[in-house]
Amino acid sequence: MKLEGERWRTLVSTVRLGRDEYRVVQPARPLSHAPLYEGYLGVEACVDKASALGIAMAWEFGMRSPRTLVYLPLRQSDSACRWSDGPVLDLVLLHHSLGFRLSTWKQVRARLRGVGRPHTVVCRGLQEEPDYERLRHRDNRDLLRGEIVADTVFVVGSRPAFQVGGQALRELVEDCPRHMHESPGTHCCAEITEDQWHWKWLHVVYCDDHRVGNR
Repeated sequence: MKLEGERWRTLVSTVRLGRDEYRVVQPARPLSHAPLYEGYLGVEACVDKASALGIAMAWEFGMRSPRTLVYLPLRQSDSACRWSDGPVLDLVLLHHSLGFRLSTWKQVRARLRGVGRPHTVVCRGLQEEPDYERLRHRDNRDLLRGEIVADTVFVVGSRPAFQVGGQALRELVEDCPRHMHESPGTHCCAEITEDQWHWKWLHVVYCDDHRVGNR
């Protein structure tokens, strides 16, 4: 399956808090199998094929949308298939240039219930390879940052930083199903780096029991 050309059906909302206004994009239908939780090496999501595609499409859209909060309400996912008993979490992707104060998220989220206009996003895929040499240089500060606030994992960064995670998720969607078919029992995942000290801060892994899901 190629990520490029896939269609992501969303709901687009505009939320006002005082003089501030925020654009929030979320799936039209919550992902059914993508519980997100704190694991042994960071934050983990256990996904089936359909949810892996949903996360990859959301990530690709968030990468090129610096003025948007991309919200995945993963606490609504089936949480039975996971390897930690910690609380389930939501996921928000945003660019640091937006200057969003994470402390206001609960207020924004509370205004999203039952609102939003339908919109379909066509995934463009990665138009260019990430500049790994620059991003991995010891003086590089252009990194993804992860924080947990109000039962939500926030992944914050710039487009170049998001590109690296996007490449890992693209491989998860496009390459892993074939590997799993050819070698049953293969561990397939995307390891998305926050920084050199948390090399597996966001770990998106195919569920061993429910790798195939309905779209």
